[in-house]
Amino acid sequence: MAEIPFGPYEPDKASLSGSNTSYVKNVLPTVNGYAPARAIDPFTNAMTGNCRGMFGAVQLDGTAVLFAGSDTALYQLDGTTRDFTDVTRTVGGAYAVAVHELWDFCQFGNMVIATTDGNAPQEFTIGTSTDFAALSGSPPNARRCSVVGDFVVLSSLSAAGEANRIQWSAFNDATGWTVGTDQCDYQEFPDGGFVQGVSGGEIGIVFQDRAIRRMVYVGPPNIFEFQRISDNKGVMLRYSICKSAGLTFFLSNDGFYKIDLSGQLSQIGANRVNTTVLDDLDTGSHRYMVGVADPTNPRVMWFYKSHAVSGNYFDKVIVYDWARDRWSPIELTAAMPTTMLQLSATLEGLDAVSSSLDALPFSLDNYTYEYAQKVAVMNGDNKVGFMDGDTLEATLDTPEGAVGNGTRMLVRGVQPVGDADNAYVSMRYRDRLIDSLSTSTEYQIGVDGFAPARTSARFQTARARIAAAETWTYMRGVEVNMRPAGRR
Repeated sequence: MAEIPFGPYEPDKASLSGSNTSYVKNVLPTVNGYAPARAIDPFTNAMTGNCRGMFGAVQLDGTAVLFAGSDTALYQLDGTTRDFTDVTRTVGGAYAVAVHELWDFCQFGNMVIATTDGNAPQEFTIGTSTDFAALSGSPPNARRCSVVGDFVVLSSLSAAGEANRIQWSAFNDATGWTVGTDQCDYQEFPDGGFVQGVSGGEIGIVFQDRAIRRMVYVGPPNIFEFQRISDNKGVMLRYSICKSAGLTFFLSNDGFYKIDLSGQLSQIGANRVNTTVLDDLDTGSHRYMVGVADPTNPRVMWFYKSHAVSGNYFDKVIVYDWARDRWSPIELTAAMPTTMLQLSATLEGLDAVSSSLDALPFSLDNYTYEYAQKVAVMNGDNKVGFMDGDTLEATLDTPEGAVGNGTRMLVRGVQPVGDADNAYVSMRYRDRLIDSLSTSTEYQIGVDGFAPARTSARFQTARARIAAAETWTYMRGVEVNMRPAGRR
């Protein structure tokens, strides 16, 4: 009897004789191995149109507000009815979002700013505005917006000849855009290519096609000092940039990286997931990958569109747990991720919906209020929910060769090590590494926890599968009842 852990997910390298696995699905790395990934549990009604961006804002009084954008409109979610209300500008007509672009959002105080290529930056003051309107001060059109210190920063500018420039607002004034007044200014970079975005915070990180720079506030007359972090290394897809606990993560042409506040640049996916994801990812548009940080866990998640699907929906998620330095993949259909607080509704608001609580578009039986942001996702039906629904069907493989590794072994039974009491087990096996893998019959574990899998081969992999909607919290590996087999 031997216990074999599933090992870290590192599909780029052979798992033979190693501790890594080349295949897991719909799980999350944990201290106990892997935990289940969960489905999107919608709590809104559907938004009209194709979602091209989403943003969870928090009003200064702690109220959660959700905004989303389509090809032609901007919407605000009604916290009581769970309907998306059109809050498009009343002057200027419908928006026109370019085919490869998304809406980008940032928050400055109670003001939410929305940007996209070819449209004037828009502003909405939570608690005051009823519709978006052009951001005051005549700022430049931009694809990206962020907040660095006490400044709003616009990047990936739309105007011809300005794509290598960023511009920031007046000090502590999101509506001050007169260059030379109250510290409003711009920086043009002579090399490194187009600016694709700026990661915000007390220190900004400027991402170009082929360069990365720190953006440090030094005050007048220079306002900001720019320190080069990397030559010939930049961001591949602009919406892959995301930030978690002072760390900024992004996808470059050769894979995934992180940057800390000191400017230290580190590879995080080399020889592990870079090749697998880059081969799978549809790189035909910047909009095909969006990164989001999990506010309640040390994780970042990249939602992306693979070559396997048509249309613009995401069908894959690659998860990186930066505290454990571990990866895992998820498969689901999604339109857009963001982070947001749980919504709440007043009793007066409930009265306004209906005299019957049964008519509410969400359940009060399982609704809990938590004052913590979570990852929220708009699904393929344009409804938003948190990723806390039923468990997704999970599959986990042990490293190939952990059973046998060139020596013929007879497997007589396999027991998953974890708390899933309704798991299934199969064996994948071959005698030579040049052979294709064969798969045994799949068996459900019995009352003793073992599945009667029976195989004989030189290289073997145990696969555990837990069906969707099963209740479990961790899977660590398998115990294999095996012995050396005779020659044949």
